[in-house]
Amino acid sequence: MHRSFVLGLSLFTALALAACTTNGESNGITGPAATAGSLQTLVDVTTGLDVTAGGTGTWNWAGQSFVVPGSGSFGDLRFHWYAFQKTPAAFGRLYLLTQEFLGVPGDLGPSTPGFVARSEGIADNVYVFAPQATISGGTKYWVYTDAQGAFAGSFDTDIYPGGDMYLTGYHANPFRKAQASGRMVNGVYVPPPPGVFIDANFKLQARPR
Repeated sequence: MHRSFVLGLSLFTALALAACTTNGESNGITGPAATAGSLQTLVDVTTGLDVTAGGTGTWNWAGQSFVVPGSGSFGDLRFHWYAFQKTPAAFGRLYLLTQEFLGVPGDLGPSTPGFVARSEGIADNVYVFAPQATISGGTKYWVYTDAQGAFAGSFDTDIYPGGDMYLTGYHANPFRKAQASGRMVNGVYVPPPPGVFIDANFKLQARPR
């Protein structure tokens, strides 16, 4: 009788576990692994990042506009600036907008015109957005930071035709589109090329929806 009880209990336990698995309540699949599609690189601007020391960098509040390639929508957004060693850089929080912002960093927030989303954290020097924040292919967006940091960018060349860099070096000054700079060549100042706006080095990744 004892053996029959044990066998009956084992059979009941096995059936209960099978029922749980069938209902999908204990399969353990959560987060990105359960999301259709893989993380894709949408924009990756690395022009000029072939130096290991020195170079032209900046310490500012940062901004950049970009156009999402292709069509459809994308979520699980990841974004980072680059340091000159081609390593990711992220500081403060990143605000994603559908229009240009020329205010001061302290005015960034959910009530900012064109607000889409704000990064929820930084992982491995990469801004991470909530899964429900989405962007659309063929659409132009702007991102801005609410803190100062170091990042790499072009000096007098438009390295990304899909957008432009924005920056400010003081919290009370508004963001401005970054114009090309002049440079010294053999002791002679060469003015910047007229009408040229420069770009930050950055990478945008997302998952197709």
